[in-house]
Amino acid sequence: MTFVQLLASLSPVISVMLFLVLLRLPASKAMPISALVTALAAVLVWQMDLKMLSASVVEGLLSALTPLSIIFGAVFLLNTLKYSGAMDTIRAGFTNISADARVQVIIICWLFGAFIEGSAGFGTPAAIGAPLLVLLGIPPVAAAVVALIADSASVSFGAIGLPVLFGMEQGLIEGGSSMAAAQIAEHGGHFSDYARFIAMHMISIDLVTGTLIPLVMVMVLTGFFGRNKSFAEGLAIWKFAFFAGLAFTVPAWAINYLAGPEFPSVIGALIGMALVIPVARKGWLLPSTPWHDFETDESSDAKANQGEVRFSQLAAWTPYLVMAALLVASRTIAPLKSWLNSFNLSWTNLLGTELKASFATLYAPGAFFVLVCVLGFVLFKMRREAISESLSVSLKSMVPTVISLGASVPMVKIFLNSGANEAGLASMPVALADMLAGSMGAVWNWMAPVVGIFGAFLSGSATFSNMMFSGLQYSVADNIGANHALTLALQGIGANAGNMMCVMNVVAAATVVGMAGRESEIIRKTMPVALGYALVAGTIAALWGGF
Repeated sequence: MTFVQLLASLSPVISVMLFLVLLRLPASKAMPISALVTALAAVLVWQMDLKMLSASVVEGLLSALTPLSIIFGAVFLLNTLKYSGAMDTIRAGFTNISADARVQVIIICWLFGAFIEGSAGFGTPAAIGAPLLVLLGIPPVAAAVVALIADSASVSFGAIGLPVLFGMEQGLIEGGSSMAAAQIAEHGGHFSDYARFIAMHMISIDLVTGTLIPLVMVMVLTGFFGRNKSFAEGLAIWKFAFFAGLAFTVPAWAINYLAGPEFPSVIGALIGMALVIPVARKGWLLPSTPWHDFETDESSDAKANQGEVRFSQLAAWTPYLVMAALLVASRTIAPLKSWLNSFNLSWTNLLGTELKASFATLYAPGAFFVLVCVLGFVLFKMRREAISESLSVSLKSMVPTVISLGASVPMVKIFLNSGANEAGLASMPVALADMLAGSMGAVWNWMAPVVGIFGAFLSGSATFSNMMFSGLQYSVADNIGANHALTLALQGIGANAGNMMCVMNVVAAATVVGMAGRESEIIRKTMPVALGYALVAGTIAALWGGF
């Protein structure tokens, strides 16, 4: 690969880094420019077929319907609860557990967020958790940052195990058969058995890396957003943070060992909340003085705007509880799952190519969000004016998000489909990854999670990252004699880490807290954590070697 081809293959990463992170353009401007740069690189350097490029754009636009529906649903539910007054009750309830902002971010983002991730995936936890933190008086950017950092270890088992069970299985298929056929046969004959084995490596590493996340979250909260800019103020609750970390990772490890990768995040989070919330109420493992001291006065403003508590905690939480129940039921009850999936919209042979796209109109979490919003209208006896206001505000807030995702997803599709070219080149990601593997095989324990981050950063999905690069990871493990399952686990862990900083999730988190346009600021805070997460995981793998 020539230097010009290398630059072309890196065009999505370079352009996003330049326009979004360095020049600090809002995503609604940075992503269309980045998509244009990638398209030009694909045509001028990769000599990509124009019909395939056009079809890739259409595929991307259609594929964006799913994340857009989820983001809109999350925003609409938030505004429904806000304009009904139910959010005042929820905020009061979390305050009653603990007035300490450090404890609030751990319970809401790390534990409740893990439950939502396990049920829905697709960046939903940050879209739900971040606005809850804002309503508790935490500055919006801080809320988005810690919510994104929290949505990491649980992603391995997100959306009922989709990143491993679907993403890796599809990523290992080559020429109609799995390149991991021998490993699959050795572990029971079904990919689900091999997936459990891979996931055991992932969650075993996360007994360290994942357990550290709650402490990292609170140190970022106090160190970057606290009035005193003190990391020590976050470190002060290290006992509680470690306890909260283990309260999720240990049950998740056990659930994967016993039942596989569908439910570790869902059940692990429920067990974690059952353990951590009583400890927080009692003040055990916590300093005697709660911490809620931010640099800005947004905290006091939020508290001042709190309205009268008019509903019981059970009533206020009912929409979220119903949402979680619907998600679990739709993923686990086979007849219901089949019925919901029967309403899919599908497009095949886009512009005469083999590309296709689909939109699960009822199976996607966005439909459930809208349904529970309607439930909220009735439950909270909302006036017509309040309903209209919640809908209007939600639609207006979606404009920059529609632009951002409407550009970023087609950009990814162009990148992935660039193998259809007249230059005789592999697709951009394959060519780039092959070059990296050939030159960095000796340090692949550390490079493997970086590749996973790269995939998630571009595609906005751990599942998609695993689909793009699991085959590469398996091939590299073959070439260098590494443990296949451990290498795939590092790919998955890197994809988890990339979840903290991928454009789609950052845009979603920024949108729901009213900070659209400040995505670059959020990425600059989450990127070092993501890279640190991958570095620690790679070091553990290098010392361990797998089993």
